[in-house]
Formats: sequence, structure tokens, C-alpha cells
Amino acid sequence: MNKRRLSKNQQRRIAHNLEQNVEIDDASEGIIINHYGKQVTVEDSEHHTHRCRLRQNLGDIACGDRVSFYPQTEKEHGVVLAIHPRSNLLQKTGFGGKAKPVAANIDQVVVVCSISPEPNLYLIDRYIVATENLPAKTVIVLNKIDLLDENNQAIKDQIIQTYSKIGIDVVQTSTRTGEGIDDLKALLNNRTSILVGLSGVGKSSIINELIPDCNAAVGEVSAASMEGTHTTTVSSLYHMASGGELIDSPGVRDFTPCISDKEQILRGFTELRKHFGQCKFNDCKHETEPGCAVRDAIENNEMDALRLQSYQHMLRDLEEV
Repeated sequence: MNKRRLSKNQQRRIAHNLEQNVEIDDASEGIIINHYGKQVTVEDSEHHTHRCRLRQNLGDIACGDRVSFYPQTEKEHGVVLAIHPRSNLLQKTGFGGKAKPVAANIDQVVVVCSISPEPNLYLIDRYIVATENLPAKTVIVLNKIDLLDENNQAIKDQIIQTYSKIGIDVVQTSTRTGEGIDDLKALLNNRTSILVGLSGVGKSSIINELIPDCNAAVGEVSAASMEGTHTTTVSSLYHMASGGELIDSPGVRDFTPCISDKEQILRGFTELRKHFGQCKFNDCKHETEPGCAVRDAIENNEMDALRLQSYQHMLRDLEEV
């Protein structure tokens, strides 16, 4: 039988692929520590940094990605040739519903909120859903605890009670007094973590406490709007002296996880999953139906009613997409 002859286009494509493999075999390996749109900073194995451009058709890249690259020279930027397989990728929904990468290869997501402005529990729950779907561990930091008074004591107690009950570590911190910083550092040791949260909650100040030499920009909260100014415009990865990496992400005004079905939402509500399928009616919405196992769990203090409200809110948001 005659062998099928390759066309010239096929021959060129094979030659191109072979050339790419040779390039990658000859390349250095590193990690993305800054992402500036079409350019990135890559750190090599000796902790030298290289400003690099991205090869065309490389796809989305994120802080924390392991890559193969050609190093920067005196005359020109380096080039990122390939992204290594990821263990996970944290994404958020951007403009037009398009998924936007936030960070790659992370062990835990540290959700930073603050005593002032008042924490948004629904936002925390959306971060938990995103984290559980990586999967990774969630840590909640209640920052600016030095501002605690009789007006915000209730919300502090509610956060600790709600999330400690489902096994999430809640750390109370203050960069002014130093309270809780050592406790947080212990949770970050030997892990790759990302700090996420609204603008103005003090993420960059926390990083400055944890890694004094990083010189992270610190934003001030607008007294008029009580919303933080966006000081971190790119994600940045820092090495902790005690071991582990810490990624500082840009402050946000909102966060919508990239989810496509109800199962992904339910994955973020571990206490709710235990009671699913135990209700009297298969189509129970856990509102006023008789024999609702979920409502019984709330009455028995096995889960928080606000968590159920968050779950139902996310379902409605999903239906509107």
C-alpha cells in the first residue's frame, strides 16, 4: 500500500511544531510574578526577574503560572513561550460575561474584609463558591479590628459564628496594633495564597506587615464614599521569608465567580449539601414548604439562614445569565 503523501501546508505545520518543541526544550523555566496586560514579569529559578512579552496565541495567563520563556536581554524583552499545566485557575466574570483569570496554582484564597466599611457576607459567600470549585482552602481575614465598637460588634460576631461553624478559619487582624498578624502568617506558611476582597479593606497594608520589603502600595479609603481607591492595578506575587508565596490581587468593587450550573454553587455550601435530598418534596425551594430538612437545620442552629439566602441569591443570578 502506498503511503499517503503530506501536503506542503502539513509539512510546514509539522516543521513549525518541531521548531517550537526545540525552542521550549532550550528555554528557561520560571513563574509569573506580575501581569501588566500584554507584558509580564517572570522570575527564574535564581530569583532574577525578566520583563517578557507573550507569544501570540498563548491564551490567558495569570500571576502564579509556571512558564517556559526566553530571558530578557540588554536590548529587548524576553518571550514567554508556553504555559505549564495548572493545578487550578481562579477566575472571575468580566465584561460581557467573559472569564477573566485572577491567579493560578493557588492553595488557598484569603478573603479580606474589614470592620469598616461593613463586610458584605454575600460577597464572602461568592468567593467561597469560587474557592471550593478550584478546589482550594478558604481563609477569612477580618481586618481593622482596632476599629471595633458597639456599632460593629454584631457583624464581627456574626462572621465568626457563621464561618467558623463550617470549618473556615477566621482571623482578626489590625495592621495598626499588629493583632492577628502572626496568626495569619502561620496559616500562610508553605502555601501559595492569594489575598482578595474589596478596595480599601487593607490587603496591601497586610502584605506590608507580612513582607516588609515588598513596598506594596497602600490606598486610603474615601471618607465621602467609604469605598477604597484602587491602588493595586496588577496582581503581584511575593515570597514569604517563612516559606510560601503570597499574591496581592487588585481591589474590586464586586466579584462574580465563573459558575455555569447549580452543582458548582452547591459545592460552596458544604453545610447545605448535607441536607439536600432529605426534604419531603423533591422540588423543595427551602422557603415555606412543609417537611423541609434545610429549614429544620436552620431552626436547630446547624446552619445559618443568611447562608441559605446567599445560595438562593446565587441561583437567581445564574438563571438571569
